[in-house]
Order: sequence, then C-alpha cells, then structure tokens
Amino acid sequence: MSIFPDFSHHNYTIIQELGRNREGGRISYLGESLETQQKVVIKQFRFVDADATWTSYKAYEREISILETLDHPRIPHYLTSFETEDGFCMVQEYKEAPSLANKSNFLPEQIQKIAISVLEILVYLQNHVPPIIHRDIKPENILIDNNLNAYLIDFGLAKIRDGEVANSSIAAGTPGFMPPEELFNRPLTEASDLYSLGATLICLLTQTPSSNISQLIDEDYCFKFNHLMVKLNPQFITWLSTLVNPLPKQRYPNAEIALNEVRSLNINALLIPNNKPFLVYSFAKVGIAFIMLGFLMGGVVNIRRFFSSFNTNYQINVNPNLSNGEAWYQEIKPHCNSVEVGTAMKNSPPPNTSDGIGLAAGCYALAGKIEQADQLIQTLPKTEQFTAAGIVFAIGHPVADAGDDESAGPIMELVIKYQPENFMAVYHAGMSEYVLGDYAKSKANLTKFLELYQQNDGWRSNAIEVLNRMNSNTSVQSN
Repeated sequence: MSIFPDFSHHNYTIIQELGRNREGGRISYLGESLETQQKVVIKQFRFVDADATWTSYKAYEREISILETLDHPRIPHYLTSFETEDGFCMVQEYKEAPSLANKSNFLPEQIQKIAISVLEILVYLQNHVPPIIHRDIKPENILIDNNLNAYLIDFGLAKIRDGEVANSSIAAGTPGFMPPEELFNRPLTEASDLYSLGATLICLLTQTPSSNISQLIDEDYCFKFNHLMVKLNPQFITWLSTLVNPLPKQRYPNAEIALNEVRSLNINALLIPNNKPFLVYSFAKVGIAFIMLGFLMGGVVNIRRFFSSFNTNYQINVNPNLSNGEAWYQEIKPHCNSVEVGTAMKNSPPPNTSDGIGLAAGCYALAGKIEQADQLIQTLPKTEQFTAAGIVFAIGHPVADAGDDESAGPIMELVIKYQPENFMAVYHAGMSEYVLGDYAKSKANLTKFLELYQQNDGWRSNAIEVLNRMNSNTSVQSN
C-alpha cells in the first residue's frame, strides 16, 4: 500500500516526497500526470495537520495569484489546483534541477554566472506591471541545472509593488536572508530582493550553510565576509557588498543596474594594461562616448577589456602575478590614509608610468589629500591625464558606493576636472554634495548628469528626485 496520498482521481500520481515546508501543513511531492506523463510538483496543504495555519493557506492563494500572471522560462509555470478531502493542492511545472542548498562547491566564475541568471529573473519580475518582490530568495528557493541556469521557486511570500513601495505588516522570509527593512516592517523596494540574493551568493562563495549565515552578520546587520574572499577581484567584492548594504538606498536601486554592473566584472582577474603610448592616441580615435560607457560599466577594468578587442596589447594578470604598478598599489593601499600616506610614498615611490602616477593619485585621494593627487596628475602629459583620472575614479568609486560622502565628493570633483563627461563621477559628486549641504555644486552636477545620461533608470530618477527636493525648498535655493 502506498504511503503517498492518492490523487489519481485528479489524474496525478505521486513518485516521491520532495520536502516539508517549515510552516507545517505543507508538503511538496514529485508527481506525474496520468494523461501526459509530464512530471510535476504537487504542493499539498492539509488543514488536519496540527501545525497548519490560515497563514499557510493564504500563502498558497498568494502564490497562485502571482504565478498566474508570470510567463518566464526560469520560473516554473503554475498548471492547476484542486481540492482534497483534507485540504488543497497546487500543481506546478517540474524542473530537473537541484536547489543551491544541495550543492555549495562552485567555482567563483560559476557563482558569477548564477548571479547573472538570478538577476535576469529579478529584472523580469521588477519589469512586471506592477513589479513583484519575491521576499524569500535563498539557496533553497533557487534551482540550478547543469548549465548553471537558475530557476526561482516558492512565491508564497511574494508582494506586489502596486504603489511607491510594498508594505509588509508582518516580517516574513528567512532570518539572515531578510533585508533589515523587512525585519523592522519598513517599506520594501526593488532593492530588497537584491539583499537576499547577495546573502545567497555569500553563502556560496564562503561555502556557508544557510542555517549558519547569521554567523557572518554583525549586530548592525552588516555582513563580514571580505576576509574569506581575499583572492577575488576587489571590484566584485565591492559589488557584492553593495547588494547587502543594510541601508536600502545604498544598494543598487534595482536588478537591472546590478546585472549590468556584474556582467562587466571578471570575478577572478585584475585587468592590467601594458603601458603603450599608442593607447593614448587610441582614446582620441575611438571617441569619448565609448570610454565613458566603460566607466559606467566597471571603470578602468572595462576600458581595458574594451581596448583588448582592438589588439592594443593589453593582458590579464591574476593575483599574485601582478604588473609592476598594480603590485605596488596593493602594497601601498593599507597606508592610503592621512597619517601614513606621505611617509609611505617617500619610502616606496610609485612606478614612473602613467598607470603608476594614476594609482598614486588614487592613494592620495583615498587619504583625503586631493591637492597632492591633483599635483601628481598634472605631472603627466595632458594626453595621459585623462587616463590617470580614470584610475582615480576606479579607486574612488567604491568609496562613493559605500556612502562616504565626505571622501567621495572631493574625489569625484577631481575626476570631473579631467573627465568632465564622466557622468557617473558627476552623479556621485552631485549626490555627495547634496548630503554635505553644498547645494550649489550639487545642483550644477546633477543638472549636468541629466544632460549626459539619458537612460530612464534608478540613477536618473534619484538625480531628478534630489533636484526637485532642492528646488522646492526655499532654504536650499538660497544657498
């Protein structure tokens, strides 16, 4: 006699149990259609179970109502539902793919591919009308096939963002993966799912089980994981840190921007150019628009990748086999502070190349020594000052992302001096100056940003919002 329920009168048979939901009363089975032999997932809710709750049943209703509106190849389709003698069943498409919770031993480049795959799904959900917030992204709810295609499941906690924000009267989700705004019943945004995805990627990169994720979070809800990823590209770590920033406004505003950013990164490698005068000439030849696109999509790294397609003798160097300039910077970086930087530069002068000067200027900029950084850049020929300023931007961009406005504002102003069309530097300068109360500069930079950057996304929306705020405030206008 079978230990599984008999659903044959609904044209389904049970093959095996897949799992039991933590809320009780919810069991998932692998089933098969008696008519088509199609494998399906059958989620059963049983009112008779002692732990069954009305909330659990409402989760099924919510999941069905949302799944009925979705049509994405990597979100298992809702097929049907039926009542049983003691409850209710929902039937979904079955994907031959285990969850990430069942496998954690991925290479970094594989994890990057998984991140891209999940973000593509989130872009679809956030472009849905109205946008949908999943609210329970974690390894257990992401399936992964042999080609590293991700599938997102379990929409029982999903919320529809039908206004400015999605509000939640009750915190839901999984501890460690819930963003702080969810924990404190604050408004949810499109950045909320990014936090949960970031926590999931940290689990994979550090091989931390989901149940132990809280061990990497401090009392201020900040993830402490950098020491476990010292061999990875610092730009990727910065990208990941942005995803899990406790403050929603310090994360990427939506999945599309986060996706564009991570696609531009090499998770393992640092891209280092050979110092060739020809490259300076190439900057002028290919045009400033391509260069600025490179800065938006990943700073110096992408510019170097861009030039590699033109056979300009660029090469990829992976730690610890760094080029002369990059190796010097890795040694000097811990001393890029206002107390040590002067002595450090005297004891270990930078390589006498445009890259070396750019890295040294970036170190001075991190230390708050903007005048010294500017003086270094001015020692270069004018044709190379642009490149050096690009290196300063790549070094200073994480400072802006981290919300250190006092440091980021002057750094970005220095970049703008030599790269007036660098719209991301203009944006960060304007936002930092707004926070610091320098409204005249903020208005000028954000207005210029809107002229330079025409894409309708979160960056442009943020700039418009801040400009409107300043323009509507008479005390601001007087500044």
